[in-house]
This record gives sequence, structure tokens and C-alpha cells, in this order.
Amino acid sequence: MFNPLSTRKRLLATTVLCGAIAPMAIAMPAFAQTAPAAAEAVQVEEIVVTGSRIARPDLVSSSPVATVGDKELKQSGVVNTENLLNTLPQAVPGITSTVNNGSNGTATVNLRGLGSNRTLVLVDGKRQTPTTQAGSVDLNLIPPALIKRIEVVSGGGSAVYGSDAVAGVVNFILKNDFEGMEVSAGYQATDDGEAPIYSGDVTFGANFADRKGNVVLSLGYNKREALTQGERGGMLSRAWGDNATRTGLVPSGSGSIEPGRVDPFVAGRFITLPGVANLAANSGFFLNDGGIRLYNSANDTYNFAPVNYVQTPQERFSVTSLASYEIKPGLTAYAKGNFVSSRVVTQLAPTPVGNRIFRFSLDNNPFLTAAAKTALNSMGSSTAYSIPASSPWATGTYTDVDTDGDGLFETVTGVFNKRLSDVGPRVSSFNFTGFQVQLGLKGDIEAINGGFDSYFQYGNTAGSNSLLGDTSLVRIQQGLLLNAAGTACADPSGGCVPVNIFGQGTMSAAAANFIKTRINSSQDYEQLYAGFTISGDTENMFSLPAGPIGFAVGGEYRAEDFSFNPSQDLATGNLTGFNASPPVSGRFDVYEAYAEVLVPLLKDLPFVKSLDLELAGRVSDYTTQPDPVETYKVAGTWKPFEDLLLRASYNKAIRAPSVGELYAPQSNGFPTATDNCSARATPNAATRQACINSGVAASAVGVINANQQTQTLSGGNPNLRPEEGKTITYGFAYTPSWLPNFSITGDYFSIEITDAIASFGGSASNVMNVCYGALVNGNPSSPYCQAIRRLANGSIDFISLTAQNVATVKTEGFDVGVTYRTTLEDLGLPDWGSLSFRSLYTNTWESTTTPDEISTPIKCADKFGTRCGNPTPRHKLRSAVNWKFNQFGMNLVWNHLDDVNDDAPATKYTVERIGAKNYWDLSGDWEVNDNVAFTGGVKNLTQEAYPILGGNASPSNSGYPAAYDVLGRTFFINARLRY
Repeated sequence: MFNPLSTRKRLLATTVLCGAIAPMAIAMPAFAQTAPAAAEAVQVEEIVVTGSRIARPDLVSSSPVATVGDKELKQSGVVNTENLLNTLPQAVPGITSTVNNGSNGTATVNLRGLGSNRTLVLVDGKRQTPTTQAGSVDLNLIPPALIKRIEVVSGGGSAVYGSDAVAGVVNFILKNDFEGMEVSAGYQATDDGEAPIYSGDVTFGANFADRKGNVVLSLGYNKREALTQGERGGMLSRAWGDNATRTGLVPSGSGSIEPGRVDPFVAGRFITLPGVANLAANSGFFLNDGGIRLYNSANDTYNFAPVNYVQTPQERFSVTSLASYEIKPGLTAYAKGNFVSSRVVTQLAPTPVGNRIFRFSLDNNPFLTAAAKTALNSMGSSTAYSIPASSPWATGTYTDVDTDGDGLFETVTGVFNKRLSDVGPRVSSFNFTGFQVQLGLKGDIEAINGGFDSYFQYGNTAGSNSLLGDTSLVRIQQGLLLNAAGTACADPSGGCVPVNIFGQGTMSAAAANFIKTRINSSQDYEQLYAGFTISGDTENMFSLPAGPIGFAVGGEYRAEDFSFNPSQDLATGNLTGFNASPPVSGRFDVYEAYAEVLVPLLKDLPFVKSLDLELAGRVSDYTTQPDPVETYKVAGTWKPFEDLLLRASYNKAIRAPSVGELYAPQSNGFPTATDNCSARATPNAATRQACINSGVAASAVGVINANQQTQTLSGGNPNLRPEEGKTITYGFAYTPSWLPNFSITGDYFSIEITDAIASFGGSASNVMNVCYGALVNGNPSSPYCQAIRRLANGSIDFISLTAQNVATVKTEGFDVGVTYRTTLEDLGLPDWGSLSFRSLYTNTWESTTTPDEISTPIKCADKFGTRCGNPTPRHKLRSAVNWKFNQFGMNLVWNHLDDVNDDAPATKYTVERIGAKNYWDLSGDWEVNDNVAFTGGVKNLTQEAYPILGGNASPSNSGYPAAYDVLGRTFFINARLRY
């Protein structure tokens, strides 16, 4: 909940609101820019386009704007808007319905691949309340039935909208003037009838008081059914790895296996196995009869794929109400209220015990054979050793002893890897409810040929998460230590039952119930947001030779409060299969003032049809920062002649650190990252020497058994500064008079973020690559090598990462947009209707992150993999052709993704390149009459194959399901009733 505002803050907030309401007494005719006669001929509508608060046509905006309309949403058959947004060339996929491992139950949009927290999400030009501690917005909380259009501006927008608009702005424009009733119902599924999605919406709208007022009420529901990799079958039904020569995929999986295995913990110790050399790297594989043999990483891995979701199930309800009323001519009050409830479930394989240190009873253990006890006895040590604090369930200093003198230690310590299938799969249920209430007053100001808009908004997103199928590390440790007779736990408190983790299916139901733990958490994000804008021009006061100066000024106050409250086991990391998530709470306030002007410099001169200068600036005073932060925009447009517009802009944008980045305590994670010194990484001679230099025993280098995932510890930093982004765009818009209804735009973009907030070193992979690379060469005094904490047996315990202002991020490229509308008759064909064509293309030739001053830049343009994550194709294209004849229409969409290469040149994988992908979607419309309409279609018509990868796959679904279609051909149908 919000902390009470101080008296000073209350007074300041009240001042902002009073300033917003004051202009209401000056209600006059509405402001509109007058379009020239030529523009009237082609009916160019002047509107306030996202990226500015001054009205202008789309094609004369100083910033490139991409628009997705209501018709396109219907023709695509989407139920979740992020799936359509992610096909735009400007976007790199965020979290979608096909992301299972890595999903937090939200849906996000990620412009230019700079991160969802650097993409500002607006609804009707005003902020949507965030959901996560990172400040990201869950698109599930925006009602799709009421979306009129979506406007996307890529590039800095902080001078106009404030923090977070570093990569750009996505603005959802709602239908606020709806009249009548519309009922729609939809269904989609794969061509095998799998992964069905059901949706239904009812929208009512009515005018009243002689059309002075309008009210809209929309109710929505959708249900998305689950589909697992096992149900889908084929190559998706199992995990894949690379063969020894990295020339082919072979069945693979996790080293945390159902029978379980153990490695020695104490340095220099080993497992004694018949016919096997005594090496510290030997791992013991448990047999179901209590015996033990040598673990074979090529054949003994666990197939974790079948139970993972290909499509995560969801159920969503939404209620949205909009209202407006003209109090008197030129003065309108408006209100909005919406409530959304969304539940998303993810499912992973049974919980793994991965590289966990446990002490266990040996001599008196009834679950082990005599031969197994002898084999494991050589892991023990009569010299004192310590278990680090990173394993708090077993931490301490120990000396193994043989009390009865039979040659066997009573208790020894090992590093275990086991899959606890006895407790079932890990299931996370994410439940989010969000509501937002908005009140506003807008009106006209005749003196400035413009008007004002004042608003107050309160939003809250509350979430809860229940995690099933995990176990307590403390209880496993308790159940492994037995009494002298081996019949019960040495510590019987809490109903302890002896735990048999030696073999597959050997654990009793009582033991499984004892170690199970149900994990719960709740979170709450509140946002208070108020402001006012006054816009108009100077025509009634003065004008320049080229016309009056347009302007917009205003102020905003925003307070954000986030709290995350986990259950004790989740907070402390007393878990085997989920990351530790300590409690987080914090808040910040910001007071802002901004101004924007549009100055016409020249007009109607030779080669200067118009020349305009646009300036914008904002000052933001954050309670978390010692000094105010300034952002600004300088932009200009030049029309040499009526058909051609040239435009350029420079933006300085910011992203203030989020609550989580400021206040999150340390927690652990398990990203995909392979130990460079391990057998899995097959280190070359230079890497081997670097590993030895860093302190890894020469006998362990190249033979350490490592998983594909590495534990990390990361956390917040209250001393973080805002990120700073500098955006340059320049381009053109050409609308030839000799070819009516045709336009082409082209824009260069460059975005560079300095002081970017990132975990130290950028990622676990990068920290290891730097430590064991040529630059550091394993120097143990380097902060990179010091960040890698290893156990006594040489395997990695964790990598320490913290948030710092150390990174630099840069992306650069070019956008092209083409639209054309015509009739078949104009093309010399029979009069069989009209054609329209629209194409958006992006060439991204740079997408680079430099984690800090010492690190080698990570270049991700044309790349994918363990460092870059989701693919960033250099060439992306979305083209659509629509044919309309009377009440019938057809729509064909082509989405093209260029080929991409693996991002780790020093490591070879079987799949080093993912070839270009072409997705074809076909849909049809039938307007039966004014009241009834149908839309149906097929997505991925040609069944473009999903790329299956080995060691360089993302943690989810053997590849990159957010970027590439994993479901295959999908059919959809939607019916609408209107009156």
C-alpha cells in the first residue's frame, strides 16, 4: 500500500491538480491545424500522433510512426496483442504465450531489442500501470476488444512522456465514442486441433443528453488451453544436445537425473569404482537397488522436455468502462475505469537437485549396498573442511569420522544432482488483477486556438503466485542424516522421514510429502498519476512569416510503490527447483514540467514548401536522485516541394532505475551458461591455461561435470543513476501527386544508451568469457574471476552479479514503410474491388551491448544464442495485401525473418545458423450485412519449420519460441454481431 504522503508532497500534488483544473473557465472553440487545399484533396486528417502533443498528420510527423489498426487486429485473429506487435520489424519478441521457461505470467513488448522496461506503454496517451518490479507493463491488462489502433514510435520520447521511452513508445488508442452493441466470439487451434483458444467480447455504447455524452461498457473473456512438448511430439518431445564433434544433434537433457548422481565435495577426494581410475571428476550414478556405477554424461541425462508447455494456459476476464460528457460547448469531462483478471500457468519438469551440497549418512544407511558404501567412503575426509554459506542448509566446518572402526565414515559430504520425480512437475500459477481509474477534464481555449487537458489517474496491479512441486533443501538435508540404527532421522522434529534419493522411484510417499513445500508470493504495484497539458498556437498574439508557433506545456506528478512478499522458503532460497526471490519493497515520487514548440521557419518559397523546427524539453525531479534530470528533443521537417518531406530529430531520453533495481536484495538465478572449464565446454589450450591461472585444479579442467545452467546471485543498488539514451533519426516521407494513395517513408535510426543499468559483467556467460579470455587470462585478482565462486571440487557454486550503471547499449539501422491503395479498375482490370498494400521493413545492422569498460562488446545484430538471447535478424519485413470486393475481402500477410548466426564464435554448436523464415498468413472477411460479419483464416499457412537447437537453445522449448512459430499451422474463425 502507499505510504502516506508528507504534507509538503500533498501540497505539491494539490498544486498540480489545481493548475490542471484552472483553465476550465476559458472554454472556447476547439483547436485544429488548417490543412492546405492540396491536403484536403487527399483527405489527410490532422491528429495528435504519438510522439508529440501537437496535432499533425501521420506522414508529416518529425518521428516515424507505425500504426496497427482495428481491422488489422481482426484480420490477424489475435487474442493477445503482443503476438501481433512482435511481428512488427521494430520489435524483438518479449514474453509471449509460447514462452514457458522464463515466463512470469506477463506479456510484454520490446522495441529495438532494448528491453521491455525501456519501452513505454501508454493507453490513450497516458501511462499504463506497471506490473513487475522492473517496471514492465503486462499487455494482458489492456482490453483487446476496445483497441481502435496501436501507434508505435521507436526512438526516444522522454521529453514528451517522461522516463522509460528510451527505445520508444507503444500507444493503445481505445474506442471512446462507440455507439450500439457488438458481440464477438472467436476460436483458434492448430490443424491437429491442439492448443485451442476461445474468446468472447460484448461491447455496449450509447449517446445521451442530445449526444453531449457517451458511455461505453466492454466485457471480455478468453481462455487459452495448454499444450505440452510431449503432446506435440516429434523432435519437440525431447531435449537435444550436440554430439562430441558438434556436427549433429543427439538426445540429451539435464545432468540432474531421476536415479540421481553424486560428486565428491572435498578437494582431492574421489569415488572408488571397480575398473575405473580414481579421478575427482568421476560422478557416481545410483542404481535402484542401492548400488552405484560411473555416470556417463552422453547417455545418462534426463529428458526434461515432454512436460514443458508449448503454449501456456491462460484465462482472462476484463471489464472496461469509458464515459465523456460535454458540460458546455468546449468543456468536456471524461472518465475511464477498467478491471482485468489474468491467470497464466507455466509447467516445468520435476524439480532438480542441481549441484547441491548435502551431508548424508553412509555407514548406517539402509538404502545403499555394501559395495556402494565402500565406493562412496573415499569421498570422506578426516581432515576438517568447510561448506560455504551459499549452502545454508549444510554450512559449517566438518571432520568425517569412523566411530565404530569398521573402515566406513559415519557421514560424508557430496555434491548431488537428482530429478525428484516423486513430487511431480513444477507448476507456477500466476494470477494478476489490475484496475485503473481515470478522471479528466478537457476544453478549448480560444485565446490560443487550442485547449487544455487535465487528468488524475490511479492504478493498481496485484499479483499472486503459487509454486507447486518444489522441495525444501533443509528438509532433504534433515532426511539424509539418520540415527545410529539407520531407521529414522537423526533429528525427528517436524515429522522427519528418512529420504532415499539413491535411485529412481526409491523415495517413499511419506518422504516425498515431508520434503515438499508449497511456495506462495504476492506483489502489489500502485501508481498515482496526475497532470495537465495546455496546447495551442500564437496566431491570436503573433505569427511568424511562415505561420503561428504551435506549443504545448504541462506538468505531471507520479508516485509509484511496489512490494513483493514471498513465503519463507522462497525468500531464503530453501528450494531445489525455483530461484530464490527475497522480499522487495520501495517507492519513488517524481515531479515533472515539460514544454514543446513547433516553429514554422519558412513557407511557400522555391524549394521550401515548408520548414519547421520542433523543440521539446522536460525536467524531472525524482526523490531517489540527488539532482533533477533533464531531457530534450530537437527535430525538424523540410518540404522541398509538396510531395516530399525530409525529417530529422535528436532526443535525449532517460530511464530512471526501477524499484527492483534500487531495492531488490540478492537472489539466485539459473541462466543458460556453461562453465568454460568444464567437459561440456571442451576448453582449448588457451582456455585451459586461463582456468588454471584462476585457481582451478589442472586435473579438473576439461573434466568437470557441469550443467547447461549456472547459478548466479544478483541484487539491487540504491545508488543507481538514471540511464541516458541518445536517439538520432533522419529520413523522408514521399507521397507523389502523380500516384495517388501511394506513400513511402525511410528513416535511419541510432540509439545509444550510456550508464545502462545491468548486472555486473552483463551475464554469467560474459563474466566467464572475460575471465577465461585473452584479456584477463584467468587473473585471480580480476573482478571477473573473483565473481566466479567455485566449490572445492572445481565446479561453479555461483557467479556474483549486482546491478550497476556500467553498460553501454547501441542499436542502429534503417526503417522503410510503403503503402498503396488503388482499385482493380484503375489498373486496367475489371471492376472487381479495391487493393491495398502495406509493407514495413527494418534493417538492423548494429545491436551491441558493452557490459562495462573492460568487456568485449557483445554484438547481437544477425545473432542469437546464450549471450544475445532472442534472435535479432538484420532484415525483418512485414507485408500485407488486402483485396476488398463488395462485402467480401481477402488478406495475405508475409512475415520475413532473415537468417541469424550463433553469438559465440569460440564455441561450436551443431546449429550455428538458423535459416531465414517466411511466415504466410491468409484470412478472409465476409460482411453478411450491416449487422453480421465473419472473419476466418490460417496462420503459418506453409508450415514453416520451427528450428530445433542443441546447447545454444533458450531454456524454453528447445529453441526460441517467442521469435519463431512453434505451434505450426493454426486456423481461426471470428464472428461479430453489431447493431
